[in-house]
Amino acid sequence: MKTLLKKLPALALLIGAVTLLQIHAMAWWTQYDPATGWLWSVVIEAGAIWLWSARSLLRNSIALFATALALIAPLYQLAAPMLDGQRATQQAATTLPARTAAAQAQIETLTASLAQYNDNSAHRGGWAPLIASTQQQLATARADLTALQTEAATPAPVALAVYLPLAMQMIALCLLQCLVVLTTRTVFAGSNDQAPKLTTQTAAPAAGDDIAAGGGDESRSIPTALADMALMRPKPDATR
Repeated sequence: MKTLLKKLPALALLIGAVTLLQIHAMAWWTQYDPATGWLWSVVIEAGAIWLWSARSLLRNSIALFATALALIAPLYQLAAPMLDGQRATQQAATTLPARTAAAQAQIETLTASLAQYNDNSAHRGGWAPLIASTQQQLATARADLTALQTEAATPAPVALAVYLPLAMQMIALCLLQCLVVLTTRTVFAGSNDQAPKLTTQTAAPAAGDDIAAGGGDESRSIPTALADMALMRPKPDATR
């Protein structure tokens, strides 16, 4: 009971670390296998724990690969959204001048078209729907240009501010995986170390063995006595 109480903190840490890792790992596996992705994640983690619990060089070597496989999924699931967002931000910054120039050209074209439509409407009727549509397109284009100008005026985020939180979370996941390994070794320490020991004990001689050992001379003397008696038997007289 005392040994079990000593292992309770390690067991609680093991359960907590596995839970946090599985939240990210299941989300990643489910993206590629919606039906049984959660089972892949659980079996890989459980297999790694079982392999680490054994005091065997072969199993521990396999456990290294299982642990790496179990850790890759949460790391990727955590890093992918942030890296995709950073990639999209860089692409937007690269294409910003071209998009701004295209918006300005669209505004100029719509302004010229609107002026032409207004001029035509002064001489003939029927231009009102087209003028209203052009005005709406012009308002949308000006709003887009304003948004692009605001985007251009916004400073780009510092690389440290982008990658530092990601690095901290990835390091935390690695520490959690190390915690899983260490607590597994602690929780299962007693069950695998107590191997059955072969003890050599000299058995006490049985009573029959004593008699056989002690009476060895008598058992050997019986055939000898019979042989002597046969030799001592008087031989029949040949003259009779």
